[in-house]
Amino acid sequence: MSKINLVIFGATGSIGDSVLSIVRANKNKFLIQGITCNKNIKKLLKIANEFNVNKIGCNVKEIKSKINVKKNLKVFDNIIDFDNIVDDKTDIIIFAISGLSSIQLIFKILKSGKTIGLANKEVIVSIGNRILSDSRKYSSEIIPLDSEHNSVYHLLKTNKNNFKSITITASGGPFRELDYKKFKKITVKQALKHPIWKMGKKISIDSATMVNKALEIIEAKQLFNLEIDQINSIIHPQSIVHALINYSNGISVALMNKPDMRIPIASLFFNFDNYRNNIDLLDLSKYKNLEFFPVDHKKFPALKLGFEVMQLGGLAPHVFNYLNEKLVNAFLNKQIKFNEIVEFNNNYLDYTFKKNSNVTNPVFDDIKEINNWLDSNIKI
Repeated sequence: MSKINLVIFGATGSIGDSVLSIVRANKNKFLIQGITCNKNIKKLLKIANEFNVNKIGCNVKEIKSKINVKKNLKVFDNIIDFDNIVDDKTDIIIFAISGLSSIQLIFKILKSGKTIGLANKEVIVSIGNRILSDSRKYSSEIIPLDSEHNSVYHLLKTNKNNFKSITITASGGPFRELDYKKFKKITVKQALKHPIWKMGKKISIDSATMVNKALEIIEAKQLFNLEIDQINSIIHPQSIVHALINYSNGISVALMNKPDMRIPIASLFFNFDNYRNNIDLLDLSKYKNLEFFPVDHKKFPALKLGFEVMQLGGLAPHVFNYLNEKLVNAFLNKQIKFNEIVEFNNNYLDYTFKKNSNVTNPVFDDIKEINNWLDSNIKI
């Protein structure tokens, strides 16, 4: 059996860790051709050494002068050039670079005609129509790796016909039971402590505000070509049920598994019935309660804002997303309060579209133009 040739964009993050865990357990089935990171070159080199990788990328200028480049190791120091790591032999690309800095790269990768395991919701939210159009044009298959969207992907593969709606779950984050009056006193340290998932800083804050779920709702609409009234979310603190497909005859079908990112990622490489790992089968008898609650929109206005943004369409999802990145950074730098992340986003969205026309079907140049306007006019 030939090996799976793998390229991992974002190898040093939490998704990269999960992918590498799977590779370690199945070394005879994988060949890692290339890996990249943003700045964590020390960890990247360690991974390259462990898996004998000969192409690496790090988005730091003059990185070659800062490391000991071994013979036969190709080094790329600009995210725009990371597509050179992919070649004809590549089978699967893991795209786990977070944020919007990777928009140009994803368009270049789509031209490869490869299978892409996507763990970047921001690019789909911002310019999903174009990305999905290019994926069809170049026969690149996009498989979402987020647990919720991966669940929807597999549920729809089983029965795509005549479903009424899709429900994705949210853990509720660390502040589900916190009195709303205390939200303005939430610290960075508290917001980074997710009760279920171990994630990076930005996505941990997004989960705490539930902006992450708002982005996932928008992403699901794009990925699965849904109408706005076909997608909703509920709170499920145990994170065992990840998504449900609801049918007109009253039946709902759920996908359930332990909250472990190796499970949806492994589905990219293996059929469900032949992947072996050290994860025990789900034993529901060990869970005294599986709880489900409606979203408290007073505590978490992000979800309502996400639906409003979907209704606006065009550039609005991108602006919502772009502003959120700025506001999360401001919170992490202790420039604004936790509750102001969504509050300010709402206000800035209104201001942005008072000063700018929306674009129904934005292209990359529209994204760059609105980014420049936001950078010049929104001071946080």
